[in-house]
Amino acid sequence: METIYTKLTDFIAADETVAVATIIDIKGSVPREVGAKMIIHPLGQHVGTVGGGCGEADVIRAALDVIQTGEPATVRVDLTEDVSMQALGVCGGIMDVFVEQVAGKSPIANRKSQDDSSFDLHPSSRHEALLASIRGREPVALATVVSGPSVGQEAVVWLDRPPLGSLGLGDMEPQVITDAQKVLQGRQHKLLRYPASSFQLPASSFQLPASNLQPPTFNLSIFVEVQRRAPELLIVGAGHIAVPLAQVASLCDFAVTVLDDRPSFANQARFPTAHKVIAAPLRETVRDLPLDADSYVVLVTRGHSHDVECLLDVLDRPVAYIGMIGSQRRVDAVFELLEDEMHIDPIKFDRVYAPIGIAIGAHTPAEIAVCIMAEVINVFRGGPATSISERRRERDRRRRGDTVTR
Repeated sequence: METIYTKLTDFIAADETVAVATIIDIKGSVPREVGAKMIIHPLGQHVGTVGGGCGEADVIRAALDVIQTGEPATVRVDLTEDVSMQALGVCGGIMDVFVEQVAGKSPIANRKSQDDSSFDLHPSSRHEALLASIRGREPVALATVVSGPSVGQEAVVWLDRPPLGSLGLGDMEPQVITDAQKVLQGRQHKLLRYPASSFQLPASSFQLPASNLQPPTFNLSIFVEVQRRAPELLIVGAGHIAVPLAQVASLCDFAVTVLDDRPSFANQARFPTAHKVIAAPLRETVRDLPLDADSYVVLVTRGHSHDVECLLDVLDRPVAYIGMIGSQRRVDAVFELLEDEMHIDPIKFDRVYAPIGIAIGAHTPAEIAVCIMAEVINVFRGGPATSISERRRERDRRRRGDTVTR
């Protein structure tokens, strides 16, 4: 998302009006996930994708209309038609794409309520605040009204401060902001739906004909786009597997850090796609790095003693993934050593993916890198693939007499 919002602020600064399309809901199999975004430029300088094919073409056509009219729209892309040579977009699912106009720096009169000063906040202010939080790896979300009385209104939501912007929901807004913060805590995009019976805005919010004695009610939907921090892959060891692993991880939008105590291996020239390359003592550096629930650690050093030292420093930390390279025999020997001589509870080894990776018959460094990254993605996405290390875990559980599987 950093790329999308960086480009969006560039367009705004250049006083260009574009449309932004966001997938807000899906059913069945579709080419992109909820939250995927695309900037549609009137001259074709589009950024991002919501799936390609004829479905994306429909979104682009709608976006060009939105750029002209300024009126947000939701496009339903139906990819459920029967498979044929004439059917260009058949995935088996349906996706709803919300499309809104984002104008340049020139003043814009708000269509909904010119009396409310919170509506005068230019979109660039929200986008810049959002971008700053993304770059600072700070939890943040963008809440957007996608159906209801104030479609297109946005608010930037944090966990520890008031929102920036207004959704125009009157007395109901605090509850919606609270719900959006809960979504942010859950770290996944979500479409919040509220039935018409749950709220009613004051008549002053609308330009009503004189004959109307009551304000209208609406089914309200708010899309909460969680700006989850880019997952970080820490590769400890800069040897022959680390090079393709860093490249593959970067392609998969992981922020890659490579660590090795040999400057001739740990340098930016060797790892041009890495976010950070550190040449420093292994264990001390791993101990000092700010690892958290968005951190994925791969131990591929030049010797098992280095792997073990670093393992000891991450084993009890709240990281999302710990993978350690080595054959089954070597892994067993290492864990037995740690259990016997350092009295480490063997249950802790259940969180270690060792031997590392998913079985794809890999042999070359590049293939092994793919096998490792496949496992990392499987953990990140909660996928169904079985890791090589699961056999070891099952054996160890049986040995311990565990009845609950991981």
